[in-house]
Amino acid sequence: MITVRRAQAGDGAILHAMVRALAEDHKLTQYLTSTPQDLEAALFQSHAVVDALIALADGEPAGCAIWHRSFSTFRGRDAFYLEDLSVLPQFRRRGIARALMRELSCIAVAAGAISIYWVMMDWNASGRALYEGLGAEIEPGINFCRLTGPALERLAT
Repeated sequence: MITVRRAQAGDGAILHAMVRALAEDHKLTQYLTSTPQDLEAALFQSHAVVDALIALADGEPAGCAIWHRSFSTFRGRDAFYLEDLSVLPQFRRRGIARALMRELSCIAVAAGAISIYWVMMDWNASGRALYEGLGAEIEPGINFCRLTGPALERLAT
């Protein structure tokens, strides 16, 4: 049985394990610098801007969705940015990602958000199939851009 719940204080290690699995899957572990304590601090401070869901398969942590609020100037309303959707390898193809997306959609609608958006790696065929099956629009020509490290510091000086 799959159940989905909001992350709770003390879930930082569970979430971090899932983020690590996602980084490994995407061959991006060199960029993983967060710790379970970082996730705890971000999620459970008094004015947290990030939130998370944890999916359980027969009571065992199996996946997570981590998101934060964003704002659409074109629409004048909040949106949700899905930072990570991760399902541990041994739990894939069981409907866990769909259950997480369904619950996140319920939260977004209840909060009055106009959309949920995210970035998908172009090589992620299984992700594409899932998202298209959910009715997501996958926009061609959209590129994720980031200023970080030395480039960020150079621009700031």
